[in-house]
Amino acid sequence: MKFRKYAYIAGAVVVAAGFSIAGGRSLADGSSNKTQTPAFAVDPSWPQPLPAPVGNDGKAHTWVQGEVAGNCIDQHDNVYTFNRGWEVGVTIGGVLQGNESGAINGNDAIAGGAIPSPPVVAFDTEGKVVAGWGNPTLIQTGADYGYAAYMPHGAHGCYVDYQGYVWVGGNGDGIVQKYNPAAANAAGANATFVTQIGTKGMCDGTPTNSNPFSSCGEMNDAYTSHTLLNEPPDIAVDPLPDPVTGTPGSVYIADGYGNHRVVVYTTSDGGKTYTYNRQWGTTCIINGAPSNSQACPAGTFGATGGGHPHCVVLGNDGNVYACDRPNSRIQVFDRSCGAASMNGSQPVCLPKKIINIGLNAGQTPPSNVSVVGNNAFKNAAPEDAAAILGSLTTRACDMDFWPNVDYLATKSPTNQNTIVDVDLNNDNVWVMDSKTANVLGALGACGIIPCPGHNAGHFAYSHTGAVDSKGNVYIAETITGRRIQKFVQVKSGYGN
Repeated sequence: MKFRKYAYIAGAVVVAAGFSIAGGRSLADGSSNKTQTPAFAVDPSWPQPLPAPVGNDGKAHTWVQGEVAGNCIDQHDNVYTFNRGWEVGVTIGGVLQGNESGAINGNDAIAGGAIPSPPVVAFDTEGKVVAGWGNPTLIQTGADYGYAAYMPHGAHGCYVDYQGYVWVGGNGDGIVQKYNPAAANAAGANATFVTQIGTKGMCDGTPTNSNPFSSCGEMNDAYTSHTLLNEPPDIAVDPLPDPVTGTPGSVYIADGYGNHRVVVYTTSDGGKTYTYNRQWGTTCIINGAPSNSQACPAGTFGATGGGHPHCVVLGNDGNVYACDRPNSRIQVFDRSCGAASMNGSQPVCLPKKIINIGLNAGQTPPSNVSVVGNNAFKNAAPEDAAAILGSLTTRACDMDFWPNVDYLATKSPTNQNTIVDVDLNNDNVWVMDSKTANVLGALGACGIIPCPGHNAGHFAYSHTGAVDSKGNVYIAETITGRRIQKFVQVKSGYGN
């Protein structure tokens, strides 16, 4: 691997040209991250060049991924990406593509002869493509023009469960789908799901016009449907027996762009079918109005801002970690939260803990809810804060534990003392103490003003992150980034 020129040592970033990010400083609580931070280096040789299959014209056409919306890790440490590249604005192969962001057009699709990659692409640990599949078909006419006809519209999160199935969800639709990756790869563009939760083209809400998709993304104060979702961005599957039903394989869904809940579906037949079991969470209301504020009551999620909640992660401590993206915090719930909702009510389920990210205002939660991280940067010297943050506000977009065995979820044997948090506002990825929320260091350089651009180790719209069993960190970029990067541990540190 060729990554010597880009080293992330004790929170510092050193780039070949000599540019560096200050690191190893004392934080607001007086602690230092010099000796506690795991060190990483970006591997600019990962991934390897994408395939260039020969088309009917006898010429090679290189894949282009478009926006890499989600990434997830399987039991072999293969990295799956869920891409928005098929939702584009040009005619490719005689099919007029839609208008979702991530368009592959212009030189990408025409002059360069490139073609969109499949919606799902898998890489091995060396960066070689080992699989590519997914049905890219789009609805072409009428009120549904431009919407993905089969897979979730607005490709977003993915998750590989303990049985090896790949789950995907979207932020423009009301479904999550479960695939057998071996069968899907063999079928290619004709891949079909084995299970779906939700109904294609319908969301938990009321359509505002003749287009059924118009209910998707509409803020729905009820969101109590047992069968419909509303733009779910993330999924996690629990290999342990469910705390309510006693059967393994429960699916936790961050039902989070149109709704403000974590919803749990359980299975009694080994994963063939799933049934609504419970939910928790509601919109943040302050003084009678929807709000995005650090003062939002514990257990509620920000009213606007995209993705509330935006991620759901199962810890081996028996807890559920949910990213409240607009409020820049991670709320930690018990797995049995919301059990009373099986009977039709929706209890206020208080989190066990709230982890605040970055420069956050104080908060007065109930006395039985602990809050950590309020002062991580708050009292830092001005030059330190300016060096660390490009934006004085942060955004808890996604998280994973480090190190971790993702597909084992609650059964991961790692200690999970460290959190890797993707901060969308700053385009930084924070390495944090999971108990105190102290920021120990960072991956990425775009949080430093001015943003340095698209070189290896820089981020442009960092969106989701995943950690493999070796402690490698993978960060996917959407919108302007349109790639995934691998960071390799180069020094033993905190969390081992």
